[in-house]
Amino acid sequence: MLKAMFFLYRRSDLSTDEFLRYGRDVHVPLVSKVPGLERYVMHYTVMNPEGVEQACDAIAELWFESPESFQAAVGSPEGAAALADQANFLDTSRTYPLIMEEESFL
Repeated sequence: MLKAMFFLYRRSDLSTDEFLRYGRDVHVPLVSKVPGLERYVMHYTVMNPEGVEQACDAIAELWFESPESFQAAVGSPEGAAALADQANFLDTSRTYPLIMEEESFL
């Protein structure tokens, strides 16, 4: 299983509430249509106890069966639409993905 983790930063002209609303109401439904997507989880920052300046606003986990299914998803019309929509609520100069393999210990 392959996991793409997107570290998301909201656009500076959007409030946190506007960011969350757009993400949930518009972006999540677009991503949910991406072919080959096995699981989709959003994590929203609720606390930043150390006040880390570069802390992201959210992390999206997108699970795919294989690197090939991930590449096919990104290259699909639905994947292209989801990627294009990012500019509507994210600071795309700071938002980035990491492609991960998970290892669980508990």
